[in-house]
Amino acid sequence: MRVLIADDDPGFRTFMRGALKYEADLSVVGEAMDGLEAVRKANELKPALVFMDIDLPRTDGLEATRQIKGSLPGTVVIVFSPLDCMVHRDAAARSGANAFLVKTTPISKILSTTRQLLQGEAVGSRPLVREPV
Repeated sequence: MRVLIADDDPGFRTFMRGALKYEADLSVVGEAMDGLEAVRKANELKPALVFMDIDLPRTDGLEATRQIKGSLPGTVVIVFSPLDCMVHRDAAARSGANAFLVKTTPISKILSTTRQLLQGEAVGSRPLVREPV
């Protein structure tokens, strides 16, 4: 499965790329440092999965998620935030994200959530609820 990592923190991108290199079925095909680049690369690379930082320069991660889900509705988008707050969780749900995780989530949980979503399963005890726009 093709993966795009969109985060302006090079350390987080390196961490995710390093963790995924041991997963035979997940391949990082691109990285983006801002929301505009994330949308452009998603449309070019057509990943199955995007790891999206909520707070990106130029276009934030939520707007980038909306655009990616609009053009590639089958792409799974997991939004990451440094804070676990309902405001961010709700905003991620409204953007069309498939899941919301805090950046300090253990890699084992990130990978299990990723696999569940890629298999079409719902995840989490508090699922993302999409509110009418």
